[in-house]
Amino acid sequence: PTSRSPDRIFKVVFVGNSGVGKSSFIHRFCYDRFLAELNATIGIDYQVKSLMVDNTQVVLQLWDTAGQERFRSITKQYFRKADGILVMYDITTECSFTAVRNWMSSVQEGIEDGAVVFLLGNKMDAAQRETRTVPKVEGERLAKEYKAVFYECSAMTGYNIMEPMLHMARSVNR
Repeated sequence: PTSRSPDRIFKVVFVGNSGVGKSSFIHRFCYDRFLAELNATIGIDYQVKSLMVDNTQVVLQLWDTAGQERFRSITKQYFRKADGILVMYDITTECSFTAVRNWMSSVQEGIEDGAVVFLLGNKMDAAQRETRTVPKVEGERLAKEYKAVFYECSAMTGYNIMEPMLHMARSVNR
C-alpha cells in the first residue's frame, strides 16, 4: 500500500481506574493482540494508529493514562486539546463503574467544546466466567446522563474493539 500523509490527526485520551483494561484495549486496537501480562501504566503512554475512515486517512493519537489516584492531576492536563475521551470501566468490578462519575467530572472540567466522550464497559469475556456486577442497562443510563456514546467490549477477545474506535473517528472527523 502507498503511504500517504493523513488527512486528519486526532487526540484521543483513555481514562478509568487502574486495571479496567485501557492499555489492553489500545494494544488490541493497534496490534490486534492481547497481552495477558501488561504492567500498570505509569503516568502516561502513547500509541498512534492510522485508519481509513470513509475515504479519509485518519491518524488517532491514543493517550493511555494511569488509573491510580496519584496520577489524576497529570491525567487532567491531557484533556486539553483532546478530540475524544474514552472513559472505561470493568463490568465485573462495581467500584470501577462507581468511579466513572469522578472521571466524568474531571473530563468535563478539562475538555474543550466539540470533544466527544465515550463510555466503555470492558471485559465482556469475563461476564461468562465471573459475576457481572454492572448490568448493561446501568452503563447505558450513565452514558446517557453524560451525553456519552456507550459500548461494551472485550480487549481479550477483540469483541467491539474496532466499532467504538471507528465511531469515535467518524464523530471527531466532522
